[in-house]
Amino acid sequence: MAGARRLRSRGRITGSELVEHLDEDIEHVHDDIEHVITEHTESAGNEVREHLEEVDDHLHDMMEHSKDLKDAIPLAFLSVGEEGVIVEMQGGRGMSQRLSEMGFTNSTRVRVLSSSSPGPVLVGVRDARIAIGRGIAMKILVHKG
Repeated sequence: MAGARRLRSRGRITGSELVEHLDEDIEHVHDDIEHVITEHTESAGNEVREHLEEVDDHLHDMMEHSKDLKDAIPLAFLSVGEEGVIVEMQGGRGMSQRLSEMGFTNSTRVRVLSSSSPGPVLVGVRDARIAIGRGIAMKILVHKG
């Protein structure tokens, strides 16, 4: 069984395994919808077909997003001097709101100015230098480069 080989922490799929699992589920639903559209909607009428095609479009968007996340790494993994572009923040609403207020938003370029494990990470974001805890830096996912 495919689910048995996934790494789990307290019963939950973690990290990149979660993205892989979601990607597989999305692909499966996409295939099912494609099958229904091509094989079973002639007698159901155009309205059902249009709704299924709309759902399929949303699935395509989700598949693209999951591919982006597969390539993302935590900000804390960047070395001093390296840059990245924020693709997601994995914290709660309060943390995401606070980071957003400080300039950490999706598509924003960030640069690691200083980092010494286990201490904070000094990040250049927009025109500011902001120190954030390593735990928070682990929740900010970026594309390197």
